[in-house]
Amino acid sequence: MTGRPPTRVAEPGLLSGLGAPVLLALIGTGLLHTTVRSDVYLRYVKEGLRPYLIASGFLLLALGLAGLGAEVVRRVRQPLDGPAEGDVDHGHGRAAPVAWLLTVPALTLMFIAPPALGSYTASRDGAAAGIEQAAYEELPDAPTTPMALEEFIGRSVHAPKTLRGHTVRLLGFVSAGKTPDTWYLNRLKLSCCAADARTLRVEVHGVKAPDNDTWAEVTGVWRGDEVAAENPVPTMEVDTLKPVGPPRNPYHDAPPTDG
Repeated sequence: MTGRPPTRVAEPGLLSGLGAPVLLALIGTGLLHTTVRSDVYLRYVKEGLRPYLIASGFLLLALGLAGLGAEVVRRVRQPLDGPAEGDVDHGHGRAAPVAWLLTVPALTLMFIAPPALGSYTASRDGAAAGIEQAAYEELPDAPTTPMALEEFIGRSVHAPKTLRGHTVRLLGFVSAGKTPDTWYLNRLKLSCCAADARTLRVEVHGVKAPDNDTWAEVTGVWRGDEVAAENPVPTMEVDTLKPVGPPRNPYHDAPPTDG
């Protein structure tokens, strides 16, 4: 006797060797599902990243399928009488159950995609996103001017005279205000993805607030209060409010349309 424990021969299970390729294939399929078959990816990243996500999805799917094919070939060529002498289980197989848990995020992309960020994120973001100064032209002489939220905020900070005497129409989602009589109309601005979202907000007076996360078009006028450039939150006196469905791209701050 040598005093050493006996060598334990590896006994590969049915799923042994399949974890990595299956995971790659599932993640690739999830990416393609959210970018090619739907617009779900717009809840997470900017629209311009779609080509890169599609390319990544095809690459991961191809790698996963190649890995599965290689594993099938290995098993076909493997002797039917079990593992060769000397094959030892060094404990690596015990990590397999944990590795399979990584399939949960991939399956989530396909079946339980979470909604876009909304009032919870906007309420927790204390400071509103800053607006860079731009050259703002005079508004047309029209009964109502549709306007992106960022433009409305930027004009209130850098060109307030252009807003005076004009009725504007804005689109955003609702979040609660500091008092029962006020609430906020918001959009979230992305630099790259939802993780870096910053809040654009306008404080609304004059109409009762809908439920949080309701998308709404509001029509009214800027109240003329001074707006701080470091935390720009202009106030708006609203005459009419119309609940609407969420836009296709919730993070693209565009003027409301009649369509």
